[in-house]
Amino acid sequence: MGIDSYPEAFHPIFRSSYPIFLRYSRLPFCFEAFIVCDSAIMAITRLPIWQQWLVHALVLWLGMELSDALSYSYQVYREGPYLINPDGSSVTAWQRFMNHNYRQGLWAVMAVGTLLVELNYHLIFRKKSIRFFLISTGLGSVGFTVLLAYFNQWKFGGLPNPIGEPTLVVAAYSLSYALLRQYIQQRVDQTQQQIQLTNAELHALKAHINPHFFFNTLNTLYGTALLEQAEQTAQSIEQLASIMRYTVDRSRNDLVSVAEELTFITDYVQLQKLRLPVRENIQIQTELTYDEKPTQIAPLLLLPLVENAFKYGIRMDEPCFITLRLSVQQQELELVIENSLFPRRNDQPGLGTGLVNTKKRLSLLYPDKHQLSVQSLADRYFVHLHLILH
Repeated sequence: MGIDSYPEAFHPIFRSSYPIFLRYSRLPFCFEAFIVCDSAIMAITRLPIWQQWLVHALVLWLGMELSDALSYSYQVYREGPYLINPDGSSVTAWQRFMNHNYRQGLWAVMAVGTLLVELNYHLIFRKKSIRFFLISTGLGSVGFTVLLAYFNQWKFGGLPNPIGEPTLVVAAYSLSYALLRQYIQQRVDQTQQQIQLTNAELHALKAHINPHFFFNTLNTLYGTALLEQAEQTAQSIEQLASIMRYTVDRSRNDLVSVAEELTFITDYVQLQKLRLPVRENIQIQTELTYDEKPTQIAPLLLLPLVENAFKYGIRMDEPCFITLRLSVQQQELELVIENSLFPRRNDQPGLGTGLVNTKKRLSLLYPDKHQLSVQSLADRYFVHLHLILH
């Protein structure tokens, strides 16, 4: 049996011509290559569509040829030569490769097939409904296999190959490819969200840890030290140092313990109180409760809300107040802040930056696990945050 006639060794259904359809039976092996090279595919998704198509076709073609060569070599090793040239020598893997691509045009079949799969994914799956995609996949698979069957008949003669099984294989590959690409796209989106989160945290540190607060507090501590030599000054300096260490060290972590975050908020509030003069027109009430159940939270998540209350709710020459209630029970956080609201001066920045950053971090870190409501009344500002930490 020569190289031109060895297709007779395959399934009787395809004896009229060498079954290019049979090549699709090896698609699952090639598909595994996409999963193994997940990180590479993530980079490929950023290429233009035509470049994605070329890479897709090349990887699939190489995978199929490699799979066929290994399978054929293994069969020859186990069973001995079963495809023989006219001169009596065994058909080599290289001869099979040339036969596939020169005589049968497998490379062209791969190019056309992967082009249809890519277009179906980019133009239908990503932009239309699932129902529309399934219809498109079914019609495209039938059309492709019918054309391929008549191509086989024209090139090799004989009766057209059956199209039922090949159609199902092509449709399954197209569907699996779309689902895999969707999974990879979600991975890419998660990576981009992580980058956005990192940037948001950086902006939060830069925008909301007001450097003037540290300088003003240090000046106050200096004045206190002149008036008294003792524990209050030392304690205040220790609290300030603790805040600075927390913002520098803990802010790099994804999560910190709730106990650490509450200590940070407590120190921050105490230093803000110290900075303010003791006057009847300034009323500050705080209530922090924690059931001590081990729980974690994103660092500096609450600071912008607390800082805004002190930044915009206090006037030295007008009646003003801040009420802060923070509770963590059964791994659920409840924060209620109410403070005075004054007409904004022209040189005073708005309240939006801190709130925007906090909303962004909440949506990225705690999707479907938080409720944040903000009310701005005529003379007061109200913030309520409910956060599920488990």
